Amino acid sequence: MQTADYIYRPYQSLFYKNRRINDNLEQQAQALFKSWFIGNPNWEKISLSEIASFVGGYSYTGEELTDYSNIAMATIKNFGRNGGFKADGFKGINPSAKLKEYHYANLFDILVAHTDLTQNADVIGNAELLLTCGKYDSIIFSMDLVKVQPKETFPYRFLLAAMLKNRQFKGHCIGYVNGTTVLHLSKKALPDFEIRKPTNSEAKTMNETLAPYYKRMAELLQENYKLISLRDTLLPKLMSGELRINDINM
Repeated sequence: MQTADYIYRPYQSLFYKNRRINDNLEQQAQALFKSWFIGNPNWEKISLSEIASFVGGYSYTGEELTDYSNIAMATIKNFGRNGGFKADGFKGINPSAKLKEYHYANLFDILVAHTDLTQNADVIGNAELLLTCGKYDSIIFSMDLVKVQPKETFPYRFLLAAMLKNRQFKGHCIGYVNGTTVLHLSKKALPDFEIRKPTNSEAKTMNETLAPYYKRMAELLQENYKLISLRDTLLPKLMSGELRINDINM
């Protein structure tokens, strides 16, 4: 037990420290967003569909899931109930030939949960940036998610993400939920959402201001993934005697 604690506690401490930093960075980003939009009520009001397009996810079968693949699928398991992106929600997959290029998600793509297994609608309508690929080379996203792509006329993905991570968007989505055992979000929910659009010069400045927050969050999330992987690699070797504590350079 002492051997396990020697490895587990330092990694766990750094893991939670990084998570607290990420939570703080998210709060700062949202505080910035609110300060900009509360003070500018005269911006043009438009629908989300005017500045973004929406892509449905990959419809998979259970036979395609595997632990041995360099491709993973992002699912609603990647969405924390209280917000935040969870790297441990990925599912390894060997997709079939029906996979399309648009089913892939790149770093900092915006994904919105379109279904929910929680009856309190904790996850549905949550928007998250893809902040890490974990151990995988490629990420696709499941049919339970929708990718929101900024149009060329509004190429400000970090600002768009802040808009969708705001409570107003979540509240809007709740009004478009249907279903009993499994909750579903109406296809009208995203296009119908109304936003106040800043001028292009203002939007560009806001996007550039927000970018470092989300990029730092991505770095810390990937660091946490590496910490967990290293811990899980070392512990079995220490417990079996294959590796000694004195052999580890902490």
